[in-house]
Amino acid sequence: MIKNLFTEKLYVKISRNRFEIMKVSGDLAIEVVSPAEPFSTSRLLIGQFRLAERHLSNGINKILPKQFLKKSPEILMHPLEMVEGGLSEVEEKILREMALGTGAHKVEIWLGGELTAQEAAKKLENA
Repeated sequence: MIKNLFTEKLYVKISRNRFEIMKVSGDLAIEVVSPAEPFSTSRLLIGQFRLAERHLSNGINKILPKQFLKKSPEILMHPLEMVEGGLSEVEEKILREMALGTGAHKVEIWLGGELTAQEAAKKLENA
């Protein structure tokens, strides 16, 4: 499909001050840890929006190197902590806006158990 030439699917697991970014093709995964500049607070997984967005963007740039035609990712955001009782509208918006700010053209949010690369790809396709 032509769409696949310009799109990369990413699965982003979010923990306190940490992103794990994986291509759902399964060929590459990286971890971005931010202990020196924490973006999480005692109450929020993403408490420092700009800092978290910068770390996420840097991680995505490492996993999707610059090419002549830059691929616009589809991103499945998966908060792993601080989700008891679900996410508020504000928390969902923070996750969406952060991913869109990195250049994503499609963002989905998953709450539940960790997914395999294939399961993450299906979630993005079915959304």
